[in-house]
Amino acid sequence: MNINDYLEPVSLDKPDEGYQPETHTIGANIRINTASNPVDDLSNYKIAILGVPEDRNSNNKGTSLAPDKIRSNLYRLTKTSEKNKIIDLGNLKQGNTFDDTYFALRDVIFELQNNQVITIIIGGSQDLTYPVYQAYKETKESLNLTCIDKKIDIDLEEKKFNSETYLSKILLNKNTHLFKFVNLAHQQYLINPKNADYLNTVFHDALRLGWLKNDITAAEPILRDTDIVSFDISAIKQSDAPAHQFPSPNGLFADEACQIARYAGISDHITNFGLYEVNPKFDLNNQTHHLAAQVIWYFIDGISARKTEFPSSENTDFKTFIVGHENMDYEIMFYKSLVSGRWWMEIPLQNQKNKIISCSPEDYQLACKHEIPDLWWKSYQKLV
Repeated sequence: MNINDYLEPVSLDKPDEGYQPETHTIGANIRINTASNPVDDLSNYKIAILGVPEDRNSNNKGTSLAPDKIRSNLYRLTKTSEKNKIIDLGNLKQGNTFDDTYFALRDVIFELQNNQVITIIIGGSQDLTYPVYQAYKETKESLNLTCIDKKIDIDLEEKKFNSETYLSKILLNKNTHLFKFVNLAHQQYLINPKNADYLNTVFHDALRLGWLKNDITAAEPILRDTDIVSFDISAIKQSDAPAHQFPSPNGLFADEACQIARYAGISDHITNFGLYEVNPKFDLNNQTHHLAAQVIWYFIDGISARKTEFPSSENTDFKTFIVGHENMDYEIMFYKSLVSGRWWMEIPLQNQKNKIISCSPEDYQLACKHEIPDLWWKSYQKLV
């Protein structure tokens, strides 16, 4: 495919006419798709930025205006590591219908995946997560999805499909490729309890805002095994990110959102990070556009700090801990990295290779108290 057929090049004189980035900024140190300099070999780049101005399947109309607003603020931020060779692909051309845009986005993400390019999507509405997921199904037999959202966007009766119910097509599909789904930072008073109960019955997770605020570092092992991140800006409290038609006075603080983005960046698995639902019509003094750009900056900065490490009993960079007790059929094997201090645990399987998943030190401490960690149990139930 010729990816340029799908793209609207970046216009350097908008949204701020005559803007010339300083030499130390991102804007001066990335490859930009322009009319006179179209996209070349994608495999030359580590990171691609893609704007998707699509909101026709959303009640938060106006998010299609966000990509260029966020892009202009991102260009002004200081460049990160020289290792991060970045291309800004511009904006995806809008199809005649939102379904046409979905098909185009799926094709572009599939092409970027084939070229091993980490993609940052600037939306647009959050239903764009669905075509991203469809693209990943073509290349991965099993994948993990994490949403940062104040609500759980699912309709168990599947009566409608939009930016508030798009997860239905992913989570209710019996032939899904999804191994693990986590919804982070939901606010309990905004969700239908049946949605959270459903996730629990299929061994997925919905983790409340209060749980995450109690220890923001708990997001790291979740994101470490994730392939796709879908970040709804409304998960951030209104005072920090007002650019949404339906904001909440509660939510993540700006610095917490940036910390989560950096955890996503340092994950070896994440190859798609989408930031959605920024609505410029409701912003104040470009506050949300600035914050959205900084969230993306922290994700990019995290990529430069990635440590490719995976545990095994033979790897001398890891210390192995084995926990067992009389009420368990299996011993639980834990691994701690002597390089990064991160933890993993092993799920025993019959007739196939054991699966190793990321975990926290608290999971090891629970096992030492003769309690089976919830993460171990849910993972085991999916695999047996």
